Amino acid sequence: MEPESRYREMPACYHDNETLACIARRSSTRAFDPTRPPTEEQRAAVLHAASRAPSAGAMMLYSIIDIQERTTLERLAVLCDDQPFIAKAPWALVFVADYAKWMDLFAALELAADEPRGIRPPGRGELAIAAQDAVAAAQTAVIAAEAVGLGSCYIGDVVENAEDVAELLDLPPYTLPLSMLVIGTPAKERPVTPHAVENLVMSERYRRADAATRAAQVAEMDALYRPHATEPGARVQDIYHRKHMSAFMAEMDRSLARWCANWTGEGSLRV
Repeated sequence: MEPESRYREMPACYHDNETLACIARRSSTRAFDPTRPPTEEQRAAVLHAASRAPSAGAMMLYSIIDIQERTTLERLAVLCDDQPFIAKAPWALVFVADYAKWMDLFAALELAADEPRGIRPPGRGELAIAAQDAVAAAQTAVIAAEAVGLGSCYIGDVVENAEDVAELLDLPPYTLPLSMLVIGTPAKERPVTPHAVENLVMSERYRRADAATRAAQVAEMDALYRPHATEPGARVQDIYHRKHMSAFMAEMDRSLARWCANWTGEGSLRV
């Protein structure tokens, strides 16, 4: 049996398991009910769940910035590719890959007192595991939010405009804001977003798609993209022009280079 055929249809156990059903019904929320902001109990549940996510060596190589101030949300809406719905969200969480707190601990305990070059700054290895920690915490928060009646939307654009975001959130060297969630009570019922599964799960080894697989992948994406797909390959063309070649992706690439230098301490974003 091909791996993809095993999960193309929802397994029967989803109907009997509330956790799996929660994952299946989850969809991004961009419109929030202003009359029903998250309660303190809901906030506490989401943050506690995030803290229970897997962490490399239990080091918790991330920090969560809890944002509720309207002025901060409005500024983030501008900095994150001008998305007005961010400003209307009642709550945002920024998940920061964070080695600054470990560098502070190493220094406080004078662990490198005998090292002529001082404490070795974090490198790409530390960034890789910190990124995994941060994403695991963010996705756990997403599922917890859904479980307590809240909707959420990932904002990857928080890595853009590095200099301004670093200033807004007081981010020191050895940090990188990897992702942001906006969270609130959905303003209306959200339809489940279909996800493509062609060329997704590969058995034992990575597999480059052959012509037949690519054709099936394009056809599936076009089918999911209707009524926007007016010609074969419309979804691929849309991604190419709207995402791959976009100005915001160029800015994201520029900013990520700055964030990586900030991570190693070689190019601090804060004066």
